[in-house]
Amino acid sequence: MRHKKPLSGILVILLDLLGIGAALGIYALFLFVLPSGSDQPLKNIVLFGATPTATQPAETPEPAAQANAPAQATPAPTPSPTPVAVPGDFSATFPTGELDEENTVGTYSDENLRVSVTEHHTDDAVYFVADVWVRNIQGFKTAFSGDKYNGGYELPSDTAQKNSAVLALSGDCYRARNQGIVIRNGVLYRDTLSGDVCILYADGTMESYYESQFDLDAAIARGAYQGWSFGPKLIDNGQVPSSFNTSDAIVGHNPRAAIGYFAPGHYCLVYVDGRQADYSRGLTMQELSQAMIDLGCVDAYNLDGGQSSMMIFQGEVIGQPYKGGREISDIVYFGGNDPKA
Repeated sequence: MRHKKPLSGILVILLDLLGIGAALGIYALFLFVLPSGSDQPLKNIVLFGATPTATQPAETPEPAAQANAPAQATPAPTPSPTPVAVPGDFSATFPTGELDEENTVGTYSDENLRVSVTEHHTDDAVYFVADVWVRNIQGFKTAFSGDKYNGGYELPSDTAQKNSAVLALSGDCYRARNQGIVIRNGVLYRDTLSGDVCILYADGTMESYYESQFDLDAAIARGAYQGWSFGPKLIDNGQVPSSFNTSDAIVGHNPRAAIGYFAPGHYCLVYVDGRQADYSRGLTMQELSQAMIDLGCVDAYNLDGGQSSMMIFQGEVIGQPYKGGREISDIVYFGGNDPKA
């Protein structure tokens, strides 16, 4: 009987490397090329109606007709109704006056949006805070790369430019995962739960939830307007959480992107430079949490960080994104174009 000659060690190693390369290629195909499910929305949660039109007054009768008509008592004038704040309209609290430009990277204001960007330093990190006021919740916008859900990947700066954004921040890169809540501009695209969740409601309230505490049906009933799944949740009852629902690698010093909430209509976006030893190592998750608390946030949520994180203000990239940034699937933005349906 002839025995098969065993494969040489080098050939075995080459075959192993080819197998690993094929596996990585298939992984990359599913992650960056093939869509992660249907691009059709599951549900419209929040619909904004058209601006009401003024009621036309009743026509005044002609003089001849008045002469033949029986005399009538003049009706008492109807008192004007007291204005009632509409959920999602923050005109009553929207600040007026000039923005203080001292010690700022830049400011922007119009009748519906106010932004002030400041630079902050710790012993080993540089980060930027955009303080944002919107007059109406529709001024708080999100956009997909490729202009649609599952539309692909592009640099956050490119997505911001296409939408003429005044201010933009990298989002949660929903497309890198097959699970996790995705709600954008009042539309539900994905309803599978994975990790901590952050919801911005149509009344302007923002709340983040631990995975075990989140109820999608309840969030929909309240009018969920934006919803992200990356995390972790950064503030627990006003305190730094005792632990974070994420991996050890993410908890360490890294570039960051985060969103904070002060009150309805008042938010902040935070961008942290990192992985640059001679400039900024980045913030740990605990340091980011404490920074959000020190800013006065009552709730805060971590978005996709690392090389993905990027902030854009008035067409310019802020700070020094690690390796120039990375293509991702979505942004948070203010000003500019209205979101595409």
